[in-house]
Amino acid sequence: MHRVGGDPPEPRQHRHHRSEATRSGPRDEGAPVVSDRHTKELLCELLRIFYTKGWVSGTGGGICGPTDDGNLFLAPTGVHKERIQPDDFFVVSPTDGSVVVPAVDPSLRPSECNTIFCTAARIRGARSVMHSHALSSVLAADRAGEDDHVAFERLEMLKGIRGLTNRDRHLVPVIRNTPRESELVDQVEAALKDDRFAASFAILVTDHGAYIWGDDVWEAKRHTEVYHFLFEAAVARR
Repeated sequence: MHRVGGDPPEPRQHRHHRSEATRSGPRDEGAPVVSDRHTKELLCELLRIFYTKGWVSGTGGGICGPTDDGNLFLAPTGVHKERIQPDDFFVVSPTDGSVVVPAVDPSLRPSECNTIFCTAARIRGARSVMHSHALSSVLAADRAGEDDHVAFERLEMLKGIRGLTNRDRHLVPVIRNTPRESELVDQVEAALKDDRFAASFAILVTDHGAYIWGDDVWEAKRHTEVYHFLFEAAVARR
């Protein structure tokens, strides 16, 4: 298996760089503005943090984030996510997932999450998406039974999801796993277009994991942390 990068640097506190090269649209109040040079470093740092939480272990999971010119940075597949370095990212078009700029290492391949990430970008305007293989996401999806969603309510952490309060009943769609990730696209598209799930920034996949997104890397990070709390709370309360 390809050994990505060298020894990974220790996780660090992200420095708040201000740059004129920013994407348009809303973002977290107080969140640092980052350019391409810093976005890939931030994505690497998040993968290391998420690895310690068990969300991207065993080479599973994936992540993407915005480039300054409207494309997406995409992590490679089949590699240890905690060891990914900035040069290992692909640049892909959010329109069709085509590779605009390959990774520096020619042995690397784009993540199969690519088709799902681009579907979320096209339908919901997602600019950063995280794919989790957390055990809590698998167990939370089990709570749906024969339904096509799980509901979360009365939890204070719901406030961490854009547009929600702790009085909302929040529905997260649940879709059925397939042998190949690319085969999930039709189910993902249907869930993203379903008005019942208009407030959701996540999709659960049975026996697999979750996709969680935001308007930028920082919102995707916050949503990822909040949804994993909700998943864990749902399982613990069962």
